[in-house]
Order: sequence, then structure tokens, then C-alpha cells
Amino acid sequence: MKNFRHSDFKIIYENNTQNQEIDLLITDFVNWEPLIDLYVIDDEVIINVELPGVAVNDILIYVGRYFIILSGIKRSPVYTKPQSAITPDIVFHNFEISYGRFERRIDFPMPIEPRQGKYKLENGILTIKFPIEKERIIPIE
Repeated sequence: MKNFRHSDFKIIYENNTQNQEIDLLITDFVNWEPLIDLYVIDDEVIINVELPGVAVNDILIYVGRYFIILSGIKRSPVYTKPQSAITPDIVFHNFEISYGRFERRIDFPMPIEPRQGKYKLENGILTIKFPIEKERIIPIE
């Protein structure tokens, strides 16, 4: 089990308007959308994202208080023929696995603490945990 540090992921926070990588999230060309589970346990929002075959450095995460956008690329394997092959062509009989650019926006059921996220990529599942934002009581004088 490998726990990744924040520095292993490309993470952009909602109030960071100086970052040019936000433009990478806005595109009309998306090949596929990963499946997710989103649930709340006690005071934590947890998301499991199905990302088999996606490297950690190919994932870009944009986090706000009310949503998260996951974006990145799943690279296609290089198909090569053995040196002893007579024919140079590769003939696919089934081609079902999605490759290329992906993106998924996930809305939270309540506001979260974006900068306190925990991220883990294991066996093709990205698990993200955020504490739920605590209510702030402002005293009136």
C-alpha cells in the first residue's frame, strides 16, 4: 500500500487564480469519465475513483469547497509485434478499454476543507478523503 504525498499529485485549489494549469481542465475533448463512489462517514467525505492503468503523475486535481475536478490521461500501451512476426499488421479483435484524456467533476453534499485532503492510489483506485467543514459561529456584540 503506497500513500502518496500531496507533492505526488498535481493539486490546484479553487482560490489559486494564478495557476495556468487550470486551462488544462477546460476542454471539449474527453475520451472517458471514471466511475466513482462518494460517501460520508462521520465528519469525512470519501471518494473512490476507478483509475486502472493511470499513473499518479498523469492525474490533475482541482479542489474547491463544494466540488472536485479530476482530470488526466490514461496512456495507451505500445503494441509491438515480435521480431519473428511475418506480417507487420496488428489485428484487434476486441478494443474495449478506454484510453486518452479523462475528466470528472464531483459535487460534494456539503462544504469540505480543501487543503486537508488525503490521497491514496492503490490497485487502480484513487481514494480521496476530506474533512467536512466545521460550522463557524460568529458572535454578535
